[in-house]
Amino acid sequence: MQASASPLVRIPPVAGELTGSWFRRMAAPYGLPAQDLLRGILSGAHRVQVTGTPGSGLELFLNPPARTALAHSTGLPLTQLTRLLPALAAPHRRLTDDENPRAAWYMPDEAWVGTCPACTGRAWRPGQPVLVYPGTAGHICRRHQRWILAHPRRPASIPLETLPEVLTAHRHHCALARARPDAADVVALAAAVVWSWQAQGWRSETVWQDRVHRLAAATGSMPAAVVPHALVSYPETIAVARLLGAPHWQQRLRETAAAQGAGAATELLLGEISRRVGRPWLADWLIAYTRTRPRTAKQTDPLDRWLRRVTAADGTESNSLWTVHRTAVRPTEYSDRVGFLTDRRPRSLCEEAGATFLTGGWEPVPLPRPELAPCP
Repeated sequence: MQASASPLVRIPPVAGELTGSWFRRMAAPYGLPAQDLLRGILSGAHRVQVTGTPGSGLELFLNPPARTALAHSTGLPLTQLTRLLPALAAPHRRLTDDENPRAAWYMPDEAWVGTCPACTGRAWRPGQPVLVYPGTAGHICRRHQRWILAHPRRPASIPLETLPEVLTAHRHHCALARARPDAADVVALAAAVVWSWQAQGWRSETVWQDRVHRLAAATGSMPAAVVPHALVSYPETIAVARLLGAPHWQQRLRETAAAQGAGAATELLLGEISRRVGRPWLADWLIAYTRTRPRTAKQTDPLDRWLRRVTAADGTESNSLWTVHRTAVRPTEYSDRVGFLTDRRPRSLCEEAGATFLTGGWEPVPLPRPELAPCP
């Protein structure tokens, strides 16, 4: 099998591809299950141990001896493989590191999407899509104006020709990612901030309603099925992230709080957010809400917590600037989101959302964790 494995380089990995995706694509032309190809590549003097199957996990993880065997079989340097296949860079935490080659099929630790078929061209095969880790802001193909989704068996995406504000937000998102190593943390906090507005009742706001109808038309779905989708609030999320991540605005808020008090800093921040998201009424609406909400809500409000950390006199909380309280995290499941944003949970809407993969793929939200949730 070692000799017959050398032609595998005819199907090279795509940059950022899941190792499991590459193995599926390599095995397809030979009519082999990916599991058989894997065992053939890793066969040698030592007994091969493979945990799980391609049906139980989309990603394939290898320990160091298995990675060495893969490089030898393909004829590709290990440095090149680890550069192209992120999951090869380090073994999975549950994978034993010893002298025997070991592999395991698990679900990816990070968000993944299918690549844009028009960009990857011949790499796509029927039933064998190219799955990749999109990285920060990589969920949109601006060249073909598509929001790329996660589907393990076929291309899945949403056309954005009728949603130009999403494409504009993505350009800003990419610029933020280039400028800040912690851009994912900043965007995750901003997503929690915007989500808190949605959950408070901003769902009837006309700009979002218009975007919901355009998104529904683009996907062929009912408007109620797309209400919880990340696209609806993506432009506002990025606008807030750019503001919160701007060092000169952080300094201005510190100076305002020191000179005029926390209330003045809050009004300054809300006024600028209102201007940037194009809602002149938003600042007054949020200020009124902050005066009437329970004290417990104030303690977990993501924007209020962030502002208190930024303006802290001793700066002791600066290290936790981008953490989000677990109660403020935007739910990742459609059924959980729709319970906040609609009055009822019709099963038909949940089924439709799943069928059109509206909540699949990369979204700028932190994963729920106990108490404080560090953004990914």
